[in-house]
Amino acid sequence: MEEQELIQRCRANERIAQRKLYDRFAPLLMGICRRYAGPQYAEDVMQDSFVRVFQYLAQYRNEGSFEGWIRRVCVNTCIRHLEKAKRLTVDYYGEGLPDHAVAPDVISTMSANELLSLIDKIPDGYKTVFNLSVIEGYQHKEIADMLGIEESSSRSQLTKARKYIQRSLEATQKVEL
Repeated sequence: MEEQELIQRCRANERIAQRKLYDRFAPLLMGICRRYAGPQYAEDVMQDSFVRVFQYLAQYRNEGSFEGWIRRVCVNTCIRHLEKAKRLTVDYYGEGLPDHAVAPDVISTMSANELLSLIDKIPDGYKTVFNLSVIEGYQHKEIADMLGIEESSSRSQLTKARKYIQRSLEATQKVEL
């Protein structure tokens, strides 16, 4: 079934079409939810994301990609989940973070699961900005608007996320030596 037909049938509340849409996009949304909410909340947030997708499907205007639209709904749902759980905070300090680099090939030797595990350990505020900037490709102005923070705070949180990852990689290197 073509995407436009699937969207139209979902708008008409056809359960079979809704199931097909769910099956088509569930792996994508699960990955997004996993990165933002962590493994323990990912499935619940994904379900909430699909509820919002079906609730607001009439607002999709066929401008741009549908996948991009559905990703944005999911990201916004993840952000709302973190805010509601009071897990999304901005750290203005970040003491004890390293100022030197780790070996550049460390990340290339890690599996996808190891990288996800590393991202899971980043504090939620850092992780959210890291995901929005590095993985989703949003600019700091957009991130600031989405999270209700200053643009400079977005930049700072990204720097701290990168340093947090760097510190974690340094610890991994020391264990392996």
